[in-house]
Amino acid sequence: MFRIEMLPAAHGDCLWIEYGNAQQVRRILIDGGPAHTYPALRERILQLPADERHFELLIITHIDADHIEGIVRLLQDAQALNCRFERIWFNGREQLNQVVDPAGVPLGALQGEMLGMLIADYEKRTGKQVWNVGLTDALAAIDRTAGKLPVVDLPGDCRLTLLSPDHERLLELKDCWRDELRKAGVASGDEAALRQALEGARNLRPLGDVLGADGEPIEDRFELPDPAGRDLAAGLDDTLGGGDGEAGADAPFGGDASRANGSSIAVLLEYPNDQPKVRFLLAGDAWPSVLEASVNQLLSGQDKRLSLTGFKLPHHGSVANTSAALLRKLRCQHYLVSTSGAVFRHPHVRALELLLSEHAGQGKPQLHFNYLTETTAAWSDPADQQARRYQAFHPKGLSLFL
Repeated sequence: MFRIEMLPAAHGDCLWIEYGNAQQVRRILIDGGPAHTYPALRERILQLPADERHFELLIITHIDADHIEGIVRLLQDAQALNCRFERIWFNGREQLNQVVDPAGVPLGALQGEMLGMLIADYEKRTGKQVWNVGLTDALAAIDRTAGKLPVVDLPGDCRLTLLSPDHERLLELKDCWRDELRKAGVASGDEAALRQALEGARNLRPLGDVLGADGEPIEDRFELPDPAGRDLAAGLDDTLGGGDGEAGADAPFGGDASRANGSSIAVLLEYPNDQPKVRFLLAGDAWPSVLEASVNQLLSGQDKRLSLTGFKLPHHGSVANTSAALLRKLRCQHYLVSTSGAVFRHPHVRALELLLSEHAGQGKPQLHFNYLTETTAAWSDPADQQARRYQAFHPKGLSLFL
């Protein structure tokens, strides 16, 4: 059994994965969406019996608000929800400082430091080491000089191969964190200041174990895109974008310059690990050039493409995180797009049209969206699907199941 759900996370990501059998279902959670969509994740957790709220792995791909804020709230709620994690993968200050850096300056940003503090709190409370467990040197990163990609086997015959980030991308992120902390008025490792900042962030408050306790709505709100490209919904701004900010729909393919996105964790999930029937590329917001380099390492001399069951598109279908070179390395059937189109109006039409033109899988390409909104409706026309030989699926409920 394998199931993946894209929970409603507005312009962000929140992936709920289940595998195993009826006797023992195992779970992986990837990202938590922005703060205001956390009630949907919390509701999904509360649907489980209290003694089954257990995850083999929680991955926080990177520090952008539309991926991290829901996890900040969840970790504060974990004890009340009886929510338990065997492993939490996240690159924070301590991990970045492990990467060999000619400058040798330890750095940290507010988002990463705050989440790192909460993971450390979780370890102290549970008495269990979870932070980057299973990864070499407790670092979720690729050393290209090692000649092979990190591989971790999870209980229940699930295998994860790390595809992003590499050390170079982490160093680029590390280089700009000092300035971000200075802007926030917080010194690296200042736990008292971090806790004060967290307590003062009303949008990041925990909700406890009572469903709908504070009346906060579970349904998503659709934020109107801001003309200046700012994230109006974020409490912890996406401050580490770099370059000229969020790439627009007319940007060059594969041109993402965001240091935060470059640091995104991406994995190849295979289940069962001995003879995989399911292979998913779960890309976070990773750069296509980094993914392409990793896919090349996986391909043998005879294999021209990596065969996949599904591909969760990086950065919500942005042109900046899509490239023909990457797509030509893949043979895929299902393509997942997690976004409501809020704020940055993803997915970009050009990105999905490129995907359809480069599709090389067996049968028609199948597009899976977790919202039916203005930005995803272009692929909802049955006549267009029939004429151009693709299929598209939009949700009928709170989340998409595959």
